Amino acid sequence: MQYCYFIKHLAEGQYELRFPDFIGAKELFSSEEEAHKEAMNIFLEAVQTRFENKQRVPEPSPVDNCQGTLNVPSTFGELIVQHNMIMEQLCEIQDVNE
Repeated sequence: MQYCYFIKHLAEGQYELRFPDFIGAKELFSSEEEAHKEAMNIFLEAVQTRFENKQRVPEPSPVDNCQGTLNVPSTFGELIVQHNMIMEQLCEIQDVNE
């Protein structure tokens, strides 16, 4: 499982890292290198927020034309898939009860 990210140079000493699959998953860094190093942490924070809010984790978009790709360890990718399956089941249960 790979997630795409982009780093945009905004101004001198200011770089924005963002994951297009996660609305709001962005952070500012003082260098492009720092942004690349922190990509996994930003990704994990975005996934943790989804888990805590009982929201599905988005499927990764195609990685064409990305500045960077984040390789998600297979065990963590399996956890994401399981989480999404549970969220789907909960939605089905809520639909039946409404």
